[in-house]
Amino acid sequence: MLFTSFNFLIFLAVLVALYAITPQRFRWFVLLVGSMTFYGFAGLHFLIYINATIVITYLCTIKIKHLRLLRDAEIEKLNDLGLSQENLKEARRSLRDKTKRKAKGWTTLCLVLIIGILATVKYTDFAIENFNTILRLFNDTQQFSLIGIAVPLGISFYTFQTVGYVIDVYREKAEIVKNPLKLALFTSFFPQVIQGPISRFENLSKTLYSGTQINRHGLARGSQRILWGFFKKLVIADRLWPALAFLATHPEEYQGIYYLFAIALYAVVLYCDFSGGIDIAIGAAELFGVRLPENFNRPFYSRSIQEYWQRWHMTMYSWFRDYVFYPMAASKRMLRFSKASRRVVGNNFAKRLPVHISLIFVWFLTGLWHGATWNFIMWGMANGIVLMISLELTPLYERFNKHFPTLSNEWFYRSIQIFRTFWLMNFIRSFDIYDGVKNTFRMMWSVVANFSLNEFLTFGLSELKLSTEEYISALAGLLIVFFVSFLGRGDIDFRDRLGEIKWPLRYTLTGVVLFMTLVLGAYGHGFDARQFIYNIF
Repeated sequence: MLFTSFNFLIFLAVLVALYAITPQRFRWFVLLVGSMTFYGFAGLHFLIYINATIVITYLCTIKIKHLRLLRDAEIEKLNDLGLSQENLKEARRSLRDKTKRKAKGWTTLCLVLIIGILATVKYTDFAIENFNTILRLFNDTQQFSLIGIAVPLGISFYTFQTVGYVIDVYREKAEIVKNPLKLALFTSFFPQVIQGPISRFENLSKTLYSGTQINRHGLARGSQRILWGFFKKLVIADRLWPALAFLATHPEEYQGIYYLFAIALYAVVLYCDFSGGIDIAIGAAELFGVRLPENFNRPFYSRSIQEYWQRWHMTMYSWFRDYVFYPMAASKRMLRFSKASRRVVGNNFAKRLPVHISLIFVWFLTGLWHGATWNFIMWGMANGIVLMISLELTPLYERFNKHFPTLSNEWFYRSIQIFRTFWLMNFIRSFDIYDGVKNTFRMMWSVVANFSLNEFLTFGLSELKLSTEEYISALAGLLIVFFVSFLGRGDIDFRDRLGEIKWPLRYTLTGVVLFMTLVLGAYGHGFDARQFIYNIF
């Protein structure tokens, strides 16, 4: 069920009404039924995968809880044996270590199973394709057929969210859910199940099960956020999409400056599409009093690629940081490897090796998570390499800033940094746009080999499937996005800033956004309702 559809709005209105009339202690169950119904619209057979993930997670975490209860009971018995303090301490430590080893075994089993479901449905055909390629290299005529498993909607998102919960349970940072239906709601909560944000159990559970009374303030704020998401998606992203799709499917004819236009256009389309979907998700959750984490914080104001990833898809970035990067970089094996490599690469670089290796591995996984293609893997590796180079150049940056201490506060220097980061990310995102790694590199090279400003000035944008009026509509929408981004500066919700404006102007601005969404949105006859880009992940 597409977020930007009348069916979704009807579904949302009915669910809000049912939620409002249901007694408080049963409201979470209404959300569960609604979430499973919403997910079932994508395909009833997809419910098998998500429910398998829920059942596996529940059984394994309950087993961990049982182990800890036994541990605590055994420790209580030790207190009655009259052991010396030293022996008592040793016995307690032995019990805790034994329980931890068993809990680690169940955690590992759980992660293998639920990640195995993701890997099987998403990467089996990719593995077969690459194996067939290897066979052809050795002149082997045998080829294996692709299985063609349909990838369940949002499987990467709900799997990662569940993996985070399991690891937090093992680390004793999250309470183990006794009720399997409540765990099912955490995994399948409909606003975030298809494209995030990726929530942590300790945060989401505070409002997800509370059954907060629906009130006028929550409805107003949630509706404002949903409208804002509709505006970005329909007025800008979907309006500009035909031009981007045309450029991406005609790489031979449109190179050089058209390539630069395409990657800049993709930055706008992807941001408005993805952040628009997140706005709708956060707004829909707010209707029920549920708080989802923010996923964007004005990413195009970033002055470095590291800052960019702290502002773009923030929940994914923090997930990989906390559950993959930190544990890997600080592991005993990595530290031993760092120590052993000092003789080869020197003491200073050896100290940074765990960070660099973990960084590259994390970004390899990030690319693979986005899609089972070499383009996405190259995209991830490019991000990792640039970040690694940036870390190596940090001492140089520090010396530069020391010699020019006031320069970093100058607006023109900040603008240069923002401009550099924007275009660097655009070049990296080229792997998202064009089909094939070789073709992507060919398009990058065309900026040097086939750059024709005269051709662009002569033909302009007239051949790119959009009229002048459509470009003007999207540009007007972008100006409003920049204005709202300005309102949201300083990590303040733009709706709070909007609330400070006197009501006639506040309602006028909201009315303008609503009017533009209804009149200028890309839907109706001649347009196809287009799925959100991140739904495929």
